[in-house]
Amino acid sequence: MTRSARRAAGVRIGAAMLAIAFLALPAIARAGSQSAVRPAHPGEPAAGKRLFNSQCAHCHGEDAGAEDPYYNLPQLMIDKDDAFFFATVKKGLPDKGMPPWENILKPRDLANLLAYIRELEHEQGLLDNPPPP
Repeated sequence: MTRSARRAAGVRIGAAMLAIAFLALPAIARAGSQSAVRPAHPGEPAAGKRLFNSQCAHCHGEDAGAEDPYYNLPQLMIDKDDAFFFATVKKGLPDKGMPPWENILKPRDLANLLAYIRELEHEQGLLDNPPPP
């Protein structure tokens, strides 16, 4: 094999490896972002309700029933994804008076709270599809 043939083969192999890496990058990024955003376990709505009523109800209303839509979480969350919920609760909204909870709540607590809020969305008829089992 001549030097130019070896070089051309090396370029083709390098281009193929680059194309494979480029095609796999979105899947790798999604997998990494999912694990950073979602807890590894599903939430338990009953546990979320207990936690919510003990820690969140003073602002968001008992059973998340605040009359002000800004504080009524089922209404607020219907167009928000899970990542928004986790980021907001972890970091808080200091300019709105909500403290960060990342050093207080565990990932399981966050999953339970979200499961409870999602269940309320369905109970209140805010979403058409039934909640997951």
